[in-house]
Amino acid sequence: MDRARSGELAAPLVGPRPRADRTIGVVDVGSNTARFVAFEASHSGTVRAFFETKESPRLGLGTGPDGRLSAAAIERGVRAVEHFALSVRSLGLPRTIAVATSAVRDAPNGAEFVRRVERATGVLLRVISGAEEARYAYLGIAGAWELDHDIVSDLGGGSLQLAEVRAGQLRNSVSVPLGVLRLSQRFLDHDPPKRREVEELRDYVRETLGSVFEAFGGKNYRLFGIGGTVRSLARAAIELRDYPIERVHGYPLWDHDLEALGELLGEMSAAKRRAIPGIGSDRADVVIAGIVVLQELLRATDAGRILVAGTGIREGLALEAIGAKLPAAAERLAERSAEAAAESFAFRLDHGREVADTALALFDVLATRYEWGRSEGLALRVAGWMHDAGTAIDLWRHANHSAYLIQNYPIWGLDQREVLLASLAARLHEGGDLPSAWKKGFLPVLRASDIETARRLGAILEVAEVVAQARPRFSLGGGGKHLALAFSAPAATSLPAHWEEKVRKPMEREFEVEVRIRAG
Repeated sequence: MDRARSGELAAPLVGPRPRADRTIGVVDVGSNTARFVAFEASHSGTVRAFFETKESPRLGLGTGPDGRLSAAAIERGVRAVEHFALSVRSLGLPRTIAVATSAVRDAPNGAEFVRRVERATGVLLRVISGAEEARYAYLGIAGAWELDHDIVSDLGGGSLQLAEVRAGQLRNSVSVPLGVLRLSQRFLDHDPPKRREVEELRDYVRETLGSVFEAFGGKNYRLFGIGGTVRSLARAAIELRDYPIERVHGYPLWDHDLEALGELLGEMSAAKRRAIPGIGSDRADVVIAGIVVLQELLRATDAGRILVAGTGIREGLALEAIGAKLPAAAERLAERSAEAAAESFAFRLDHGREVADTALALFDVLATRYEWGRSEGLALRVAGWMHDAGTAIDLWRHANHSAYLIQNYPIWGLDQREVLLASLAARLHEGGDLPSAWKKGFLPVLRASDIETARRLGAILEVAEVVAQARPRFSLGGGGKHLALAFSAPAATSLPAHWEEKVRKPMEREFEVEVRIRAG
Protein backbone atom coordinates (compact mmCIF):
# COMPACT_ATOMS: atom_id res chain seq x y z
CA MET A 1 0.00 0.00 0.00
CA ASP A 2 1.29 3.44 -0.85
CA ARG A 3 1.81 5.52 2.24
CA ALA A 4 0.42 9.03 2.50
CA ARG A 5 2.47 12.00 3.62
CA SER A 6 1.28 13.88 6.67
CA GLY A 7 -2.13 15.42 6.22
CA GLU A 8 -2.72 13.96 2.76
CA LEU A 9 -5.43 11.51 1.80
CA ALA A 10 -4.41 8.25 0.16
CA ALA A 11 -6.47 6.37 -2.39
CA PRO A 12 -7.47 2.85 -1.35
CA LEU A 13 -5.41 -0.01 -2.75
CA VAL A 14 -8.40 -1.67 -4.34
CA GLY A 15 -12.15 -1.17 -4.38
CA PRO A 16 -14.42 1.86 -4.14
CA ARG A 17 -14.24 4.48 -1.44
CA PRO A 18 -15.73 2.89 1.71
CA ARG A 19 -19.10 3.95 3.05
CA ALA A 20 -18.62 6.40 5.90
CA ASP A 21 -20.91 4.50 8.28
CA ARG A 22 -18.66 1.43 8.02
CA THR A 23 -15.36 3.16 8.73
CA ILE A 24 -13.33 3.48 11.90
CA GLY A 25 -10.09 5.32 12.63
CA VAL A 26 -7.26 4.29 14.96
CA VAL A 27 -4.55 6.62 16.27
CA ASP A 28 -1.56 4.85 17.82
CA VAL A 29 1.05 7.05 19.51
CA GLY A 30 4.17 5.01 20.22
CA SER A 31 7.58 5.81 21.65
CA ASN A 32 9.26 6.19 18.25
CA THR A 33 6.52 6.62 15.66
CA ALA A 34 2.84 7.53 15.66
CA ARG A 35 0.35 6.29 13.10
CA PHE A 36 -3.19 6.94 12.02
CA VAL A 37 -5.04 4.25 10.06
CA ALA A 38 -8.58 4.35 8.68
CA PHE A 39 -10.31 0.99 8.32
CA GLU A 40 -13.36 -0.19 6.44
CA ALA A 41 -15.35 -2.73 8.44
CA SER A 42 -17.22 -5.49 6.64
CA HIS A 43 -20.44 -7.19 7.71
CA SER A 44 -18.49 -10.46 7.90
CA GLY A 45 -16.26 -9.24 10.73
CA THR A 46 -13.07 -8.07 9.04
CA VAL A 47 -11.37 -4.71 8.72
CA ARG A 48 -9.37 -3.42 5.76
CA ALA A 49 -7.04 -0.43 5.92
CA PHE A 50 -7.74 2.08 3.18
CA PHE A 51 -5.72 5.03 4.45
CA GLU A 52 -2.58 5.32 6.56
CA THR A 53 -0.19 8.08 7.53
CA LYS A 54 2.57 8.26 10.09
CA GLU A 55 4.75 10.72 11.96
CA SER A 56 7.97 10.23 13.93
CA PRO A 57 7.56 12.38 17.06
CA ARG A 58 10.00 10.17 19.00
CA LEU A 59 8.38 10.73 22.36
CA GLY A 60 10.96 8.44 23.97
CA LEU A 61 13.89 10.53 22.76
CA GLY A 62 15.65 12.61 25.40
CA THR A 63 13.60 11.38 28.33
CA GLY A 64 14.86 12.16 31.80
CA PRO A 65 16.30 9.55 34.18
CA ASP A 66 12.79 8.91 35.49
CA GLY A 67 11.30 8.58 31.99
CA ARG A 68 9.88 12.08 31.93
CA LEU A 69 8.92 13.31 28.44
CA SER A 70 10.92 16.31 27.29
CA ALA A 71 9.16 19.54 26.34
CA ALA A 72 10.38 19.12 22.75
CA ALA A 73 9.01 15.58 22.57
CA ILE A 74 5.64 16.73 23.85
CA GLU A 75 5.50 19.42 21.16
CA ARG A 76 6.38 16.90 18.46
CA GLY A 77 3.71 14.51 19.74
CA VAL A 78 1.02 17.20 19.80
CA ARG A 79 1.85 18.25 16.23
CA ALA A 80 1.64 14.64 15.08
CA VAL A 81 -1.84 14.17 16.51
CA GLU A 82 -2.90 17.54 15.03
CA HIS A 83 -2.02 16.17 11.60
CA PHE A 84 -3.99 13.01 12.32
CA ALA A 85 -7.01 15.03 13.44
CA LEU A 86 -7.02 16.80 10.06
CA SER A 87 -7.17 13.43 8.32
CA VAL A 88 -9.99 12.24 10.59
CA ARG A 89 -12.07 15.29 9.66
CA SER A 90 -11.22 15.03 5.97
CA LEU A 91 -12.29 11.39 5.84
CA GLY A 92 -15.48 12.05 7.80
CA LEU A 93 -14.94 9.10 10.12
CA PRO A 94 -17.81 8.55 12.54
CA ARG A 95 -15.58 6.96 15.18
CA THR A 96 -11.89 7.13 16.04
CA ILE A 97 -10.01 5.24 18.74
CA ALA A 98 -6.78 6.82 20.03
CA VAL A 99 -4.20 5.14 22.26
CA ALA A 100 -0.74 5.87 23.60
CA THR A 101 1.76 3.22 24.62
CA SER A 102 5.13 2.76 26.34
CA ALA A 103 6.68 6.23 26.43
CA VAL A 104 3.50 7.90 27.69
CA ARG A 105 2.51 5.21 30.20
CA ASP A 106 6.03 5.16 31.69
CA ALA A 107 6.39 8.95 31.91
CA PRO A 108 5.57 10.80 35.16
CA ASN A 109 4.21 13.61 32.98
CA GLY A 110 2.29 11.29 30.64
CA ALA A 111 -1.04 12.68 31.88
CA GLU A 112 0.15 16.20 31.02
CA PHE A 113 0.87 15.07 27.45
CA VAL A 114 -2.62 13.55 27.16
CA ARG A 115 -4.18 16.83 28.34
CA ARG A 116 -2.10 18.86 25.88
CA VAL A 117 -3.19 16.63 23.02
CA GLU A 118 -6.87 16.87 23.95
CA ARG A 119 -6.77 20.68 24.28
CA ALA A 120 -4.98 21.10 20.96
CA THR A 121 -6.82 18.51 18.86
CA GLY A 122 -9.94 17.28 20.65
CA VAL A 123 -8.48 13.76 20.51
CA LEU A 124 -8.58 11.92 23.85
CA LEU A 125 -5.71 9.46 24.09
CA ARG A 126 -6.23 6.33 26.16
CA VAL A 127 -2.99 5.20 27.74
CA ILE A 128 -3.00 1.42 27.52
CA SER A 129 -1.05 -0.92 29.76
CA GLY A 130 1.60 -3.31 28.53
CA ALA A 131 -0.81 -6.23 29.00
CA GLU A 132 -3.47 -4.44 26.94
CA GLU A 133 -0.94 -3.67 24.22
CA ALA A 134 0.05 -7.35 24.05
CA ARG A 135 -3.62 -8.38 23.89
CA TYR A 136 -4.36 -6.02 21.01
CA ALA A 137 -1.30 -7.36 19.20
CA TYR A 138 -2.70 -10.86 19.73
CA LEU A 139 -6.09 -9.81 18.34
CA GLY A 140 -4.43 -8.20 15.32
CA ILE A 141 -2.59 -11.45 14.55
CA ALA A 142 -5.64 -13.62 15.32
CA GLY A 143 -7.59 -11.63 12.73
CA ALA A 144 -5.13 -12.71 10.04
CA TRP A 145 -3.81 -16.13 11.08
CA GLU A 146 -5.10 -19.31 12.64
CA LEU A 147 -3.17 -19.46 15.91
CA ASP A 148 -2.07 -22.49 17.89
CA HIS A 149 1.26 -22.67 19.79
CA ASP A 150 2.68 -19.23 19.11
CA ILE A 151 4.49 -16.18 20.41
CA VAL A 152 3.28 -12.79 19.18
CA SER A 153 6.06 -10.22 19.53
CA ASP A 154 5.38 -6.50 19.16
CA LEU A 155 8.67 -4.60 19.05
CA GLY A 156 8.20 -0.90 19.54
CA GLY A 157 10.38 2.07 20.40
CA GLY A 158 10.00 1.86 24.17
CA SER A 159 9.05 -1.73 24.90
CA LEU A 160 8.64 -5.25 23.60
CA GLN A 161 5.29 -6.94 24.14
CA LEU A 162 5.16 -10.73 24.12
CA ALA A 163 1.93 -12.71 24.01
CA GLU A 164 2.05 -16.46 24.55
CA VAL A 165 -0.67 -18.37 22.69
CA ARG A 166 -1.69 -21.94 23.48
CA ALA A 167 -4.39 -23.75 21.49
CA GLY A 168 -5.18 -20.42 19.83
CA GLN A 169 -5.99 -18.65 23.09
CA LEU A 170 -4.00 -15.89 24.76
CA ARG A 171 -2.40 -17.53 27.79
CA ASN A 172 0.24 -15.08 29.07
CA SER A 173 1.50 -11.65 28.16
CA VAL A 174 4.32 -9.43 29.31
CA SER A 175 5.80 -6.06 28.45
CA VAL A 176 9.57 -5.66 28.87
CA PRO A 177 11.74 -2.53 28.39
CA LEU A 178 13.40 -3.76 25.19
CA GLY A 179 12.18 -1.12 22.77
CA VAL A 180 14.61 -0.17 20.01
CA LEU A 181 14.79 3.54 20.87
CA ARG A 182 15.19 2.86 24.58
CA LEU A 183 17.96 0.29 24.00
CA SER A 184 19.78 2.42 21.43
CA GLN A 185 19.94 5.36 23.82
CA ARG A 186 21.16 3.17 26.67
CA PHE A 187 23.76 0.98 24.94
CA LEU A 188 24.80 2.33 21.54
CA ASP A 189 26.87 5.48 22.05
CA HIS A 190 28.83 5.37 18.80
CA ASP A 191 27.79 5.52 15.15
CA PRO A 192 28.33 2.87 13.92
CA PRO A 193 28.22 1.11 17.29
CA LYS A 194 31.31 -0.53 18.75
CA ARG A 195 31.38 -4.33 18.94
CA ARG A 196 31.52 -4.23 22.74
CA GLU A 197 28.41 -2.03 22.82
CA VAL A 198 26.48 -4.52 20.69
CA GLU A 199 27.65 -7.42 22.85
CA GLU A 200 26.64 -5.65 26.06
CA LEU A 201 23.26 -4.97 24.49
CA ARG A 202 22.94 -8.61 23.42
CA ASP A 203 23.78 -9.88 26.92
CA TYR A 204 21.13 -7.63 28.45
CA VAL A 205 18.47 -8.67 25.93
CA ARG A 206 19.33 -12.36 26.31
CA GLU A 207 19.13 -12.20 30.11
CA THR A 208 15.80 -10.34 30.02
CA LEU A 209 14.22 -12.70 27.50
CA GLY A 210 15.58 -15.73 29.33
CA SER A 211 13.59 -14.88 32.45
CA VAL A 212 10.45 -14.26 30.36
CA PHE A 213 10.55 -17.57 28.52
CA GLU A 214 11.45 -19.42 31.68
CA ALA A 215 8.16 -18.12 33.07
CA PHE A 216 6.28 -19.00 29.89
CA GLY A 217 7.69 -22.52 29.85
CA GLY A 218 8.43 -24.58 26.76
CA LYS A 219 9.94 -23.85 23.36
CA ASN A 220 9.26 -24.67 19.73
CA TYR A 221 6.86 -21.79 19.29
CA ARG A 222 5.92 -20.30 15.97
CA LEU A 223 7.04 -16.67 16.21
CA PHE A 224 5.08 -13.73 14.78
CA GLY A 225 6.60 -10.27 14.50
CA ILE A 226 4.78 -6.96 14.31
CA GLY A 227 5.92 -3.37 14.57
CA GLY A 228 7.74 -0.93 12.35
CA THR A 229 11.23 -2.31 12.95
CA VAL A 230 10.51 -5.90 11.94
CA ARG A 231 8.58 -4.72 8.89
CA SER A 232 11.43 -2.42 7.86
CA LEU A 233 13.88 -5.31 8.11
CA ALA A 234 11.52 -7.52 6.10
CA ARG A 235 11.31 -4.86 3.38
CA ALA A 236 15.11 -4.62 3.31
CA ALA A 237 15.44 -8.41 3.06
CA ILE A 238 12.85 -8.51 0.25
CA GLU A 239 14.81 -5.92 -1.72
CA LEU A 240 18.19 -7.49 -1.12
CA ARG A 241 16.98 -11.00 -1.97
CA ASP A 242 14.93 -9.84 -4.96
CA TYR A 243 12.01 -11.69 -3.39
CA PRO A 244 9.00 -11.92 -5.75
CA ILE A 245 6.32 -10.84 -3.26
CA GLU A 246 6.75 -7.25 -2.16
CA ARG A 247 4.17 -7.32 0.64
CA VAL A 248 5.76 -7.89 4.03
CA HIS A 249 2.71 -9.68 5.43
CA GLY A 250 3.59 -13.33 5.67
CA TYR A 251 7.26 -12.83 4.80
CA PRO A 252 9.44 -15.37 6.65
CA LEU A 253 12.31 -13.37 8.14
CA TRP A 254 14.93 -16.08 8.69
CA ASP A 255 17.82 -16.05 11.13
CA HIS A 256 20.23 -15.86 8.18
CA ASP A 257 18.33 -12.78 6.90
CA LEU A 258 18.95 -11.05 10.22
CA GLU A 259 22.57 -12.17 10.30
CA ALA A 260 23.19 -10.75 6.81
CA LEU A 261 21.41 -7.50 7.62
CA GLY A 262 23.32 -7.20 10.90
CA GLU A 263 26.65 -7.55 9.11
CA LEU A 264 25.65 -5.11 6.38
CA LEU A 265 24.08 -2.41 8.54
CA GLY A 266 26.36 -2.78 11.55
CA GLU A 267 29.34 -1.41 9.58
CA MET A 268 27.41 1.61 8.32
CA SER A 269 26.71 4.95 9.90
CA ALA A 270 23.06 5.86 10.44
CA ALA A 271 23.30 8.32 7.54
CA LYS A 272 24.27 5.50 5.18
CA ARG A 273 21.63 3.13 6.54
CA ARG A 274 18.95 5.60 5.49
CA ALA A 275 19.75 4.77 1.86
CA ILE A 276 19.06 1.05 2.34
CA PRO A 277 15.62 0.21 0.88
CA GLY A 278 13.12 -0.38 3.66
CA ILE A 279 15.11 1.19 6.50
CA GLY A 280 14.44 4.89 6.06
CA SER A 281 15.30 7.83 8.27
CA ASP A 282 13.04 6.93 11.20
CA ARG A 283 14.69 3.48 11.70
CA ALA A 284 18.28 4.11 10.65
CA ASP A 285 19.64 4.88 14.11
CA VAL A 286 17.66 2.22 15.99
CA VAL A 287 17.66 -0.73 13.59
CA ILE A 288 20.81 -2.35 15.05
CA ALA A 289 19.12 -2.69 18.42
CA GLY A 290 16.10 -4.14 16.63
CA ILE A 291 18.22 -6.79 14.90
CA VAL A 292 19.72 -7.85 18.23
CA VAL A 293 16.30 -8.17 19.91
CA LEU A 294 14.89 -10.20 17.03
CA GLN A 295 17.94 -12.47 16.89
CA GLU A 296 17.62 -13.16 20.60
CA LEU A 297 13.91 -13.83 20.21
CA LEU A 298 14.72 -16.47 17.59
CA ARG A 299 17.31 -18.02 19.88
CA ALA A 300 14.93 -18.05 22.86
CA THR A 301 12.07 -19.66 20.91
CA ASP A 302 14.03 -22.00 18.61
CA ALA A 303 11.71 -20.70 15.88
CA GLY A 304 14.25 -20.32 13.07
CA ARG A 305 12.21 -17.59 11.44
CA ILE A 306 9.84 -14.75 12.25
CA LEU A 307 6.56 -14.61 10.36
CA VAL A 308 6.19 -10.91 9.68
CA ALA A 309 2.64 -9.64 9.98
CA GLY A 310 1.10 -6.65 8.28
CA THR A 311 -1.44 -6.48 11.09
CA GLY A 312 -0.96 -5.47 14.71
CA ILE A 313 -2.42 -3.50 17.58
CA ARG A 314 -4.26 -1.06 15.33
CA GLU A 315 -6.11 -3.91 13.64
CA GLY A 316 -6.65 -5.45 17.07
CA LEU A 317 -8.27 -2.26 18.34
CA ALA A 318 -10.50 -2.03 15.25
CA LEU A 319 -11.49 -5.71 15.38
CA GLU A 320 -12.43 -5.42 19.04
CA ALA A 321 -14.49 -2.32 18.25
CA ILE A 322 -16.60 -4.18 15.65
CA GLY A 323 -16.98 -7.28 17.85
CA ALA A 324 -15.07 -9.68 15.60
CA LYS A 325 -15.19 -13.30 16.78
CA LEU A 326 -11.61 -14.40 17.39
CA PRO A 327 -9.67 -16.62 17.31
CA ALA A 328 -10.95 -18.43 14.22
CA ALA A 329 -9.91 -21.25 11.91
CA ALA A 330 -8.03 -20.39 8.73
CA GLU A 331 -11.03 -21.39 6.59
CA ARG A 332 -13.30 -19.01 8.49
CA LEU A 333 -10.80 -16.14 8.30
CA ALA A 334 -10.49 -16.69 4.56
CA GLU A 335 -14.26 -16.86 4.12
CA ARG A 336 -14.70 -13.57 5.98
CA SER A 337 -12.15 -12.03 3.62
CA ALA A 338 -13.95 -13.35 0.55
CA GLU A 339 -17.25 -12.00 1.92
CA ALA A 340 -15.64 -8.59 2.47
CA ALA A 341 -14.23 -8.65 -1.07
CA ALA A 342 -17.68 -9.47 -2.44
CA GLU A 343 -19.10 -6.47 -0.55
CA SER A 344 -16.47 -4.21 -2.13
CA PHE A 345 -16.56 -5.58 -5.68
CA ALA A 346 -20.10 -6.96 -5.96
CA PHE A 347 -19.20 -10.30 -7.52
CA ARG A 348 -21.43 -13.36 -7.04
CA LEU A 349 -20.17 -15.11 -3.92
CA ASP A 350 -23.14 -17.50 -3.93
CA HIS A 351 -21.92 -18.85 -7.28
CA GLY A 352 -18.38 -18.95 -5.92
CA ARG A 353 -19.49 -21.02 -2.95
CA GLU A 354 -21.32 -23.48 -5.20
CA VAL A 355 -18.25 -23.91 -7.41
CA ALA A 356 -15.92 -24.18 -4.40
CA ASP A 357 -18.04 -26.92 -2.81
CA THR A 358 -18.00 -28.90 -6.06
CA ALA A 359 -14.27 -28.35 -6.51
CA LEU A 360 -13.56 -29.59 -2.98
CA ALA A 361 -15.64 -32.71 -3.58
CA LEU A 362 -13.47 -33.53 -6.61
CA PHE A 363 -10.35 -32.53 -4.69
CA ASP A 364 -11.16 -35.02 -1.93
CA VAL A 365 -11.33 -37.83 -4.49
CA LEU A 366 -7.95 -36.93 -6.01
CA ALA A 367 -6.00 -35.64 -3.00
CA THR A 368 -4.35 -38.92 -1.94
CA ARG A 369 -2.78 -39.35 -5.40
CA TYR A 370 -0.73 -36.17 -4.90
CA GLU A 371 -0.37 -36.06 -1.11
CA TRP A 372 -2.47 -32.93 -0.98
CA GLY A 373 -3.67 -31.77 2.38
CA ARG A 374 -5.40 -28.95 4.17
CA SER A 375 -3.11 -26.29 2.71
CA GLU A 376 -3.91 -27.12 -0.91
CA GLY A 377 -7.59 -27.51 -0.04
CA LEU A 378 -7.65 -24.06 1.53
CA ALA A 379 -6.07 -22.54 -1.56
CA LEU A 380 -8.63 -24.25 -3.79
CA ARG A 381 -11.48 -23.10 -1.55
CA VAL A 382 -10.41 -19.45 -1.87
CA ALA A 383 -9.88 -19.82 -5.64
CA GLY A 384 -13.41 -21.21 -5.93
CA TRP A 385 -14.97 -18.43 -3.89
CA MET A 386 -13.18 -15.71 -5.87
CA HIS A 387 -12.71 -17.24 -9.32
CA ASP A 388 -15.18 -14.75 -10.82
CA ALA A 389 -14.19 -11.75 -8.67
CA GLY A 390 -12.43 -10.23 -11.69
CA THR A 391 -15.75 -9.71 -13.47
CA ALA A 392 -15.97 -6.51 -11.40
CA ILE A 393 -13.12 -5.21 -13.59
CA ASP A 394 -13.46 -6.88 -16.98
CA LEU A 395 -15.75 -9.77 -17.95
CA TRP A 396 -13.66 -10.95 -20.88
CA ARG A 397 -10.36 -11.22 -19.00
CA HIS A 398 -11.83 -11.82 -15.61
CA ALA A 399 -9.63 -14.83 -14.76
CA ASN A 400 -6.54 -12.60 -14.91
CA HIS A 401 -8.17 -9.99 -12.72
CA SER A 402 -9.44 -12.60 -10.25
CA ALA A 403 -5.87 -13.83 -9.88
CA TYR A 404 -4.67 -10.27 -9.27
CA LEU A 405 -7.33 -9.60 -6.63
CA ILE A 406 -6.53 -12.80 -4.74
CA GLN A 407 -2.86 -11.81 -4.65
CA ASN A 408 -3.46 -8.21 -3.59
CA TYR A 409 -6.69 -8.04 -1.59
CA PRO A 410 -6.09 -9.02 2.06
CA ILE A 411 -7.19 -12.67 2.20
CA TRP A 412 -6.57 -13.60 5.81
CA GLY A 413 -5.84 -17.11 7.02
CA LEU A 414 -3.48 -17.99 4.14
CA ASP A 415 0.29 -17.96 4.00
CA GLN A 416 2.13 -16.62 0.97
CA ARG A 417 2.34 -20.02 -0.75
CA GLU A 418 -1.38 -20.63 -0.32
CA VAL A 419 -2.25 -17.18 -1.68
CA LEU A 420 -0.18 -17.87 -4.80
CA LEU A 421 -1.71 -21.32 -5.29
CA ALA A 422 -5.20 -19.82 -5.03
CA SER A 423 -4.28 -17.02 -7.42
CA LEU A 424 -2.80 -19.34 -10.04
CA ALA A 425 -5.73 -21.76 -9.80
CA ALA A 426 -8.16 -18.90 -10.41
CA ARG A 427 -6.03 -17.73 -13.33
CA LEU A 428 -6.33 -21.21 -14.89
CA HIS A 429 -10.01 -21.92 -14.25
CA GLU A 430 -10.94 -21.10 -17.84
CA GLY A 431 -8.19 -23.25 -19.33
CA GLY A 432 -5.02 -22.12 -21.01
CA ASP A 433 -1.57 -22.01 -19.45
CA LEU A 434 0.34 -19.79 -17.07
CA PRO A 435 2.53 -17.05 -18.54
CA SER A 436 6.17 -18.09 -18.44
CA ALA A 437 6.97 -15.06 -16.28
CA TRP A 438 4.58 -16.39 -13.63
CA LYS A 439 6.19 -19.81 -13.65
CA LYS A 440 9.67 -18.40 -13.15
CA GLY A 441 8.87 -15.37 -11.04
CA PHE A 442 7.31 -17.18 -8.09
CA LEU A 443 9.76 -20.06 -7.83
CA PRO A 444 11.48 -18.68 -4.72
CA VAL A 445 8.10 -19.00 -2.96
CA LEU A 446 6.61 -21.90 -4.93
CA ARG A 447 8.50 -25.10 -5.58
CA ALA A 448 8.48 -26.53 -9.09
CA SER A 449 6.00 -29.14 -7.88
CA ASP A 450 3.72 -26.32 -6.67
CA ILE A 451 3.38 -25.06 -10.25
CA GLU A 452 2.06 -28.49 -11.21
CA THR A 453 -0.24 -28.43 -8.20
CA ALA A 454 -1.58 -25.02 -9.27
CA ARG A 455 -2.26 -26.38 -12.77
CA ARG A 456 -4.20 -29.32 -11.33
CA LEU A 457 -6.15 -27.14 -8.92
CA GLY A 458 -7.04 -24.91 -11.86
CA ALA A 459 -8.27 -27.94 -13.81
CA ILE A 460 -10.42 -29.01 -10.85
CA LEU A 461 -11.89 -25.52 -10.72
CA GLU A 462 -12.47 -25.57 -14.47
CA VAL A 463 -14.47 -28.82 -14.19
CA ALA A 464 -16.33 -27.65 -11.08
CA GLU A 465 -17.61 -24.51 -12.78
CA VAL A 466 -19.02 -26.57 -15.65
CA VAL A 467 -20.93 -29.14 -13.57
CA ALA A 468 -21.66 -27.42 -10.24
CA GLN A 469 -25.33 -26.67 -10.95
CA ALA A 470 -26.13 -30.36 -11.44
CA ARG A 471 -24.79 -31.28 -7.99
CA PRO A 472 -22.23 -33.87 -9.13
CA ARG A 473 -20.86 -36.87 -7.26
CA PHE A 474 -17.32 -38.10 -7.98
CA SER A 475 -15.56 -41.40 -7.39
CA LEU A 476 -12.41 -43.11 -8.67
CA GLY A 477 -12.39 -46.61 -10.08
CA GLY A 478 -10.27 -48.93 -12.16
CA GLY A 479 -7.29 -48.57 -9.87
CA GLY A 480 -7.49 -44.81 -10.07
CA LYS A 481 -7.68 -44.73 -13.87
CA HIS A 482 -11.39 -43.90 -14.16
CA LEU A 483 -13.31 -40.94 -12.73
CA ALA A 484 -16.99 -41.77 -12.34
CA LEU A 485 -19.35 -38.81 -12.51
CA ALA A 486 -23.02 -38.87 -11.55
CA PHE A 487 -25.52 -36.10 -10.88
CA SER A 488 -28.11 -35.39 -8.24
CA ALA A 489 -29.95 -32.93 -10.49
CA PRO A 490 -31.05 -33.37 -14.14
CA ALA A 491 -27.90 -32.76 -16.14
CA ALA A 492 -29.68 -32.09 -19.42
CA THR A 493 -31.42 -28.96 -18.10
CA SER A 494 -28.68 -27.52 -15.92
CA LEU A 495 -25.40 -28.08 -17.78
CA PRO A 496 -23.99 -26.05 -20.69
CA ALA A 497 -23.58 -27.30 -24.23
CA HIS A 498 -20.64 -29.63 -24.85
CA TRP A 499 -20.19 -30.06 -21.13
CA GLU A 500 -18.85 -33.60 -21.44
CA GLU A 501 -15.93 -32.43 -23.56
CA LYS A 502 -15.30 -29.55 -21.16
CA VAL A 503 -15.02 -32.05 -18.31
CA ARG A 504 -13.04 -34.75 -20.11
CA LYS A 505 -10.31 -32.55 -21.58
CA PRO A 506 -8.91 -31.05 -18.34
CA MET A 507 -9.23 -34.35 -16.46
CA GLU A 508 -7.35 -36.27 -19.14
CA ARG A 509 -4.80 -33.49 -19.59
CA GLU A 510 -3.87 -32.95 -15.95
CA PHE A 511 -4.82 -36.23 -14.25
CA GLU A 512 -4.65 -38.84 -17.01
CA VAL A 513 -7.98 -40.34 -16.00
CA GLU A 514 -10.88 -41.43 -18.17
CA VAL A 515 -14.18 -39.77 -17.29
CA ARG A 516 -17.19 -42.07 -17.21
CA ILE A 517 -20.66 -40.59 -16.92
CA ARG A 518 -23.16 -42.53 -14.85
CA ALA A 519 -26.88 -42.18 -15.28
CA GLY A 520 -29.06 -41.06 -12.40
